[in-house]
Amino acid sequence: MVMLNERRRRLKTMRTVFDQGEWLTAEQINARQKRPPANRSQPASDWKRRGRVYSVTFDGRAYFAAYQFDTACQPLPVIREILAALGPVAETGKIAAWFHFPNGWISAELTQAVAPKDALDRPLEVIGAARRNIGSYVG
Repeated sequence: MVMLNERRRRLKTMRTVFDQGEWLTAEQINARQKRPPANRSQPASDWKRRGRVYSVTFDGRAYFAAYQFDTACQPLPVIREILAALGPVAETGKIAAWFHFPNGWISAELTQAVAPKDALDRPLEVIGAARRNIGSYVG
């Protein structure tokens, strides 16, 4: 029963993350490239393998959070640094939740926490928050 409740909470968290964000498939990322590779899973699968972006499998399909990319649909360099600071995470849904929900180590004002995905223009703060995350529970 405990495991079932935990699974329900995780599913609810992931639905919230997906409903409140823009998510792209590898094919959509491919189509947005200046010169799209013939293999429609590229370049997203290569970027993921190299730790430049992450994806989450939801309803049997891999999705990439749009905030990981610039206007030309290239990975933001800060994402690689954040993922490295977070360290190995077995469940990528935890990474998505970490980026999505407000983080007390990142703030707009002294009293208002900001979600890491909304502070990517402040890399030192976000990377620092990721480093503080090691060993703590996410999502």
